[in-house]
Amino acid sequence: MKHNAANQEDSIVKKQFGRRQFLQATGAALATGAVAGKSAAASPDKSSSEGVEPWSDPETWDGSTPSAGDEVTIGSDKHILLDQSTPDLGGVTVHGVLEFKDGGYRELTADYLLAESNGLIQIGTDDDPFESKAVITLTGSETGESIRGEDDMAIGTNLFGTFDGGTINIHGSSREKTDWTQLSATASAGDTQIKLAKSVNWEEGDEIVIAPSGTDPKEAERRTVKSVVGDSVELNAALDYDHFGEVQNAGGQEIDMRAEVGLLTRNIVMRGANEVSNPGSGNSYSNPTKGSTSLEYESGFGAHGIFAKDPNAVQIEGLEVYHAGQTGHQARYPLHFHHANEQSDSYIAHNSVHDSYQRGYNSHGTGSVTYKRNVGYDINGHGFLVEEGLGAEQNNEFVENLVVFNRRVPQEDRPFGGVASATGDTNEQNDFRPGAFWISNPNNILKGNHAAGGHLANGFFYDGRGGFEVDSDDIDITFKNNTAHTYSTEGKLRYKNLARGFGVLFQMFPDVLEQFPDDLIAPEHSIEELTAYNNGHSAVWTEWRHTTLENSAIADFRVGHFALGGSTTRNNLFLSDSDNHVGRGGGDGSFFTFTSDSGGSDDAGEYDDAIQELLEQGQDGIRKPEDTAEAELYTTDTETSDQNNKTDYTQTTEAGANSTGLYTTSEYLDDSSRTAVFNDTIYYRQRPSNEGNNYENVDLPKTYQRTRILEL
Repeated sequence: MKHNAANQEDSIVKKQFGRRQFLQATGAALATGAVAGKSAAASPDKSSSEGVEPWSDPETWDGSTPSAGDEVTIGSDKHILLDQSTPDLGGVTVHGVLEFKDGGYRELTADYLLAESNGLIQIGTDDDPFESKAVITLTGSETGESIRGEDDMAIGTNLFGTFDGGTINIHGSSREKTDWTQLSATASAGDTQIKLAKSVNWEEGDEIVIAPSGTDPKEAERRTVKSVVGDSVELNAALDYDHFGEVQNAGGQEIDMRAEVGLLTRNIVMRGANEVSNPGSGNSYSNPTKGSTSLEYESGFGAHGIFAKDPNAVQIEGLEVYHAGQTGHQARYPLHFHHANEQSDSYIAHNSVHDSYQRGYNSHGTGSVTYKRNVGYDINGHGFLVEEGLGAEQNNEFVENLVVFNRRVPQEDRPFGGVASATGDTNEQNDFRPGAFWISNPNNILKGNHAAGGHLANGFFYDGRGGFEVDSDDIDITFKNNTAHTYSTEGKLRYKNLARGFGVLFQMFPDVLEQFPDDLIAPEHSIEELTAYNNGHSAVWTEWRHTTLENSAIADFRVGHFALGGSTTRNNLFLSDSDNHVGRGGGDGSFFTFTSDSGGSDDAGEYDDAIQELLEQGQDGIRKPEDTAEAELYTTDTETSDQNNKTDYTQTTEAGANSTGLYTTSEYLDDSSRTAVFNDTIYYRQRPSNEGNNYENVDLPKTYQRTRILEL
């Protein structure tokens, strides 16, 4: 069902199936074992057929193979080889081994597919990846019931996953395909061929997505590969938009703004039953996902992948997931570790999640999972996320992943609502302004990822406003060589909890800690080697003086670095007008294009009372201090020198209360304003450090200094 800010019509119909219990037999060998490391496969030896029983053999099932509606249990001493497609089963539980046989199309259709205890679900091995097409189609109906667990550990239905143990090994041969690359030349609207930065091994019929280059995230385009010759790809239809494909040199530094191109097709698929063609028909397969990128979105009770309560290991590569996630239901996402705790033997690599009804890749109560070279496209809400700030959610590695177009959806279609809070203490996982990468526990590793466009969203969002279970002295952030572009906002630049449209947003502490930061409250850390451009609010927003933006390239900005609380800006390139002129403002003279929900840019009804009151007054602010000794001063320094420590103009004015008794703590910047560094010290008593930055084509002011001082 498609929506444009509309409610979903819920289906409460529940299938009633007969039950078949696959009873455990004696004497069959179970070929399973522990996973020794991330490169090892916890799988039986496919070269040996001893003890392996074909699914298609009636003798495997005491006389007749499972029928539609049957619930099947594979006993702990059984090793079943799926050598055919199944009817629509009531569910499959694996305590032994379920292995998909290579050499032909295999589709398993069921309400759920679950491995628990020492059970193993295997499709290919690390040494011998699956070459054919394998499809898991999940057909469960919407219900509040759960096949395992209760309360926070309830895993629901319509799922593929593990519970209380269990192992999943998926190794598709498509892991060897080029996951994503970038253009090597600009592609123009009307072109039917694109040139890439490297040769690719894509095939006719593969589906790809080309990321936007300008300020409008809806300019992402899905196409099908018609043919490939080296680094040239012929498309099934002409492009509707321009896509930039150059690396610009400015001030002796390169800035790479080439549009990303990601592969969506994989040879192993996990999908919801929506609009599928002939589930279980034997040899047919189609991918009926929608075409163009738009603010219209799909919702539904899709499939979900959940790996809960200490799985033995989950190793997935070469998997395509779509029509997954369950709109408005918490803990129901496409690929989701759920209180799995330490998972150093688990990885999610070379996969795609697209047309997601709710979120993408998730580590909840789970640490040490590697997410590498995955693609996400057309996702409702967060793309990759570390969910709750729990102590267990550390040391996950997010490496060279690509997200193209994630969107904010209305409150009724979010799992946690996501109402904005005046204090920031209750962010409800901030679905109000989702991130392509949303990180609630800072102690995780992000390297080489690309966040490539989102509607009323952010690229990389470190969000600690709800709190996290890490001592401030133990915060250890690794953020290096990431790229963020094309995140949209409304026309007005909102402040603090209302703001979105950032390439990178660091808000790691509740507002209550923001008043008097005399000392560092966390170890110093850096945003290093970032590339950010065409973001609707600011390329980077940081808070507190422990955060430094350095050795980065920022282009085509309204605000380059919005630096609060004494954040440092060091050795960066700020390029205000790059060679990338794609998609700027639709030709009406404005630099940025703004989008909003149909309800209007103020999102009436979404904010809590305190925020709504401020919005109605047309400003964001704080109450006037009752103690008249608390005087608030603004100091504005307009830099006219390339050296940040030389100031030629200073203006100091006393801030007066307005008619509502509020003291203004922020101001809306005009749509056309462009400032490289906006220093806002927020009651901090020292000037921030701006060192060694290079400003190219930046109109004055290069920096804007605003200091507010409280006399105590």
